[in-house]
Amino acid sequence: MATFSLDRRRFLTLAGGTVGAVALGAGQQAEAAELDPAPFTLGVASGEPDHTSVVLWTRLAPDPLNAQTGGMPAAPVEVAWELARDAGFRHVLARGAVTAVPESAHTVHVLATDLAPDRWYWYRFTADGVRSRTGRTRTLPAPGAKPDAMRFAFASCQSWAGGPYPAYRDMAEQDLDFVVHLGDYIYETTGGSLAEFRRLHALYKTSPDLRAAHARFPFFLTWDDHEVQNNYAGDVAGGAGDGRPFLERRANGYQAYYEHLPMRPEQQAHGPDALMYRRMRFGRLAEFSILDTRQYRSDQALGDGRKEPAGEVFDPGRTLTGPEQERWLLDGLAASKATWNVLAQQTIMAQFDYDLGPGKIVNLDQWDGYPPARARILDFLARERPANPVVLSGDWHTHWVNDLKTDFDDPRSPVIATEFVGTSISSGAGWDADVRLGLAANPHVKFYNGTYRGYVRCEVTPEKWRSDLRIVLNASDAASPAYTIAAYEVRDGVPGAYRVDDGDGLAGVVTDRGSGKPLPNVEIAVHREDGSRLVAVTTNPAGEYVAFAPPGAFTVRVNGVGYDLASAPVRIGESGGSTVDFRLTRSVAAAAKGRTVPGPISQATASDIVLANDLLALAISAGSTDSQLPGVTLGKPLDLAAVGHLDQLDWMNLPYASAAQPRGGNAWQQLTVRATTVELVSPTEVRVSGASTAVADIGVVTTFGVRTGEPWVRATTVFTNTGTAARTFWLGDVVDHDGTGQRSGVAGHGTITASAPADFTPTAPWLGMTGSDRQTYGLLYDEPGFTVYACGIWAMTQRQITLAPGAAFTLARRIAAVDNGGAADPFAVLAAL
Repeated sequence: MATFSLDRRRFLTLAGGTVGAVALGAGQQAEAAELDPAPFTLGVASGEPDHTSVVLWTRLAPDPLNAQTGGMPAAPVEVAWELARDAGFRHVLARGAVTAVPESAHTVHVLATDLAPDRWYWYRFTADGVRSRTGRTRTLPAPGAKPDAMRFAFASCQSWAGGPYPAYRDMAEQDLDFVVHLGDYIYETTGGSLAEFRRLHALYKTSPDLRAAHARFPFFLTWDDHEVQNNYAGDVAGGAGDGRPFLERRANGYQAYYEHLPMRPEQQAHGPDALMYRRMRFGRLAEFSILDTRQYRSDQALGDGRKEPAGEVFDPGRTLTGPEQERWLLDGLAASKATWNVLAQQTIMAQFDYDLGPGKIVNLDQWDGYPPARARILDFLARERPANPVVLSGDWHTHWVNDLKTDFDDPRSPVIATEFVGTSISSGAGWDADVRLGLAANPHVKFYNGTYRGYVRCEVTPEKWRSDLRIVLNASDAASPAYTIAAYEVRDGVPGAYRVDDGDGLAGVVTDRGSGKPLPNVEIAVHREDGSRLVAVTTNPAGEYVAFAPPGAFTVRVNGVGYDLASAPVRIGESGGSTVDFRLTRSVAAAAKGRTVPGPISQATASDIVLANDLLALAISAGSTDSQLPGVTLGKPLDLAAVGHLDQLDWMNLPYASAAQPRGGNAWQQLTVRATTVELVSPTEVRVSGASTAVADIGVVTTFGVRTGEPWVRATTVFTNTGTAARTFWLGDVVDHDGTGQRSGVAGHGTITASAPADFTPTAPWLGMTGSDRQTYGLLYDEPGFTVYACGIWAMTQRQITLAPGAAFTLARRIAAVDNGGAADPFAVLAAL
């Protein structure tokens, strides 16, 4: 056996050089000084307990981010271990020695056996005279036992770039029996070598909070995709990687995963294969089926992504689990005698339709991309009725509480199970805006949080299951406090979850003052005492909102299209949250600064001008800029929404005046009219004055006006030739929708989805755009005489005119925003205006 010597001071020297320079980002340098004593720098961990045994883990790595050796000699090293009934090791129950070898990165897996059920134990390691920190672990209740309660947390998705893991710090302070990790323990880089995967696992364990959680609780773990490569499917790569064969990459990822986590021998990788699906039983109280939805899945259909499901998506032969694992799952559920039957797996199982209209847009990497496979499981649950099925999911970096049904498209379909989706430990959620906009089409989603990172804490008794959705205010701040944003319960024998706690923040309902009807898509913004915004959320279809705020004094500002602004002061106490309901009054027509058009993609600020009435709101730039309209954003419409909706507009290039006819894929980017002034000329009118940058002597003045009861803003532009020579040029407007499912429409030509623009002659003087949110935008002209040049993501009118010296041309149109009712033809509403 080899010996080695690397004291703490030597390690910190390395940490300041190799370790710090290679892997510890800004804000995380201090963690190098918090590593465990060498060679146990990456701490200790335990996992996979049953009622008589548990796995104990550590790694010898005095220089942990040395990807080749971890700072260890290329020789075996003896490691002693002890397990005791007490933290002081006065009653040692078992001890032994194992050999850590370089072929396994000097990792240690000890299977401690012959233990008493339902007991806590303490363990530690010793190598070369150095003792590790003490870890705490436990065994599970005996198979026939009937425990009074089970407490655990589940987590996923811990991108190193996202922060130093304050969620794990909070988790380590809880009273838990174990932790379930649902995947994306690391995030891959381009490199696919074994050394690179080992480096990544070591890097992530330089987090003191992750190490603390591992040392305090046993973990059950399963992988998702980032442990190997984003969105890989079975033996199909998710990307190019570093050029090596994908199965070689998968083998390296699987080996490093096993090496660095407390897994049983049965989970050890054999080349590119490893048996990860398995069961865990907590007495008769709960049985967990821990799934692997990556290794055996069919390749994503239609090239992956968020798309309308068609063709191969519905092939019953396609699978997420593989046929053998699916049979194993269903057989286990059929035989289970547990009070609660838990599916611990990776991706969201509930359907989520991103299209609010008659179509459907789903995420093809999730269960939505494998609907026959999902149907087989949900139909089994409905038919065979195993007791209290609960699905735990991760992957999507957001909190969800979902009702699971055999038919998600039928609101009357009975609830057969509950799905709790945990937000990420640290990974961001760039799709949050799209999800929030789609909530109205998915009433089976009972709660959603895309703002905060965190995890889920669960307490289970024979009578009920409670999930507390835990969040941290700032995942980038190691000291960030943690709170509960909401809590839900499932009762024994009653499918479906019920909110039992609104958490530590704010909750309430927003209604119409006159009718009492709940108001969806109203923005609730919580502002600090200094006026800065803490968080903004939107109401769900029932008018409900949950907006987290820590203890303190705040102002809540409410902004709904078609309604007057409202606000209220609120104080959150240390003991919990507050309930604040709002009743909103319908607006009358006005043009003013001081408000915005609500929506997750809105661009305008309170310094811009909003024309609003009881049916819509339109924001005009009075200073805000759009990078796609450099130098000409002033005076252009930036945001637009109909009552009951959120902004989905990118911008309107209204108007343009070009010397040449706009053609090609960039025809939309007409930087040809620059405003010089934007002014309020009456309580309901805005005037924008400027000139063409492409045609000499052409002045351009547009007046926007709004009136109560009209679902449009009237926009009238006057082009005037101020020179001494005639001018011939092209003029018109461009509209660019920016939401999911965007598509154009031209009178007489239906819906346009083509990627390349083409010419259309409208049969009536209008064009429009829509998306997945049942909202249609339109430009309705007073006079015909133009053509439309359009593709699926933008549309523009084109008209050529000649102006004599001193002559003027008036272009009058209405800018409309209306609810299309989810009609098959979302543009039919424009023809009726």
